[in-house]
Amino acid sequence: MPTLYINGRDVEARLDDRRVSLAHFDYSKDDIKLSTVPIFDIERVVLIGYPKVSMQLLHHFIYQKIPVYFLSPHGRWVSSMLPNVDGNALRRLHQYDAARDRDMSLMAAKQVIFAKIRNMRRVLQRLAANRSQSYEDEQRDACNSLQDLAIKVKDADSPDSVRGYEGMATAIYFRRLAVFFPPELPFVSRNRRPPRDAANAILSWTYSIVLAEIEAEIRCAALDPCIGFLHEISHGRPSLALDLLEPLRAPLADLLALNLINHKLLRQEHFENNPEDGGVYLKNTSLKLFFSEYEQYMERFFAATKGGSRVTFRRVIKNMVNAVCNMIETKQEPQFFLMP
Repeated sequence: MPTLYINGRDVEARLDDRRVSLAHFDYSKDDIKLSTVPIFDIERVVLIGYPKVSMQLLHHFIYQKIPVYFLSPHGRWVSSMLPNVDGNALRRLHQYDAARDRDMSLMAAKQVIFAKIRNMRRVLQRLAANRSQSYEDEQRDACNSLQDLAIKVKDADSPDSVRGYEGMATAIYFRRLAVFFPPELPFVSRNRRPPRDAANAILSWTYSIVLAEIEAEIRCAALDPCIGFLHEISHGRPSLALDLLEPLRAPLADLLALNLINHKLLRQEHFENNPEDGGVYLKNTSLKLFFSEYEQYMERFFAATKGGSRVTFRRVIKNMVNAVCNMIETKQEPQFFLMP
């Protein structure tokens, strides 16, 4: 169990010797389900909503260098609790200098969006090939447009130009991606905060979970997650984490969401409307199913390049963070994940 997910206010977690003791309360049935997880099996912990977690257990996670991520009940990133990994202050000084350096910042932003557009195109190609739609006019037009925009990004002369090409590419991508969603859970357009339908709910949820992992990996590398190169710096915004999420949205989050929906692992009954904000969200009872598939997806090995070594998406995240470290310390152009 690389990741322990503790979800909802009806769960209590405490330390029991070298194990996490979990009590799941079902008040409607006046029932309690008990379970335990060995500490040595846990690599990270995700707390969703407001579970009751003992302070002793939280301290133990810190002592064992186990990162803890905090998410809202609807999957919004809140914060993280990590072991003390801030020793490399010189690396953060290099990061701040790089963020202020127009040429380096632009170089990083261009590489991030080139990888994102290239990966979006590759996802569309793979989805179309699986459905024998590769030669449809709409498919070819979308892929050709994405290829043209990726080339333009390489020649962009300002961050605003990079963002403009990214916006155009994303619009093209989502218009084409919509045809691969099933009619019972259609995707019409991208919407968020709150998501207005099940398709957007699962996309937003998956983005938030991946963002949490990226942010923690950034902190573990002694970098500042709020100082990025593409996303503008703003109070409370994890700009660097959002930068590194971009190349992974399509090949990781979008393909996982489509797999869950198209294979009917997640159906309409797994989602609910929230009357407070009008949004659509995964039900708490559906999260166990999601995380089971998510863990398999994150830990599955694949060849990152033809004939190359096999990696997992967690290794990919670490490699991209290392690419940022190398860039700010050597001023070399970073290389971000390109979907094989």
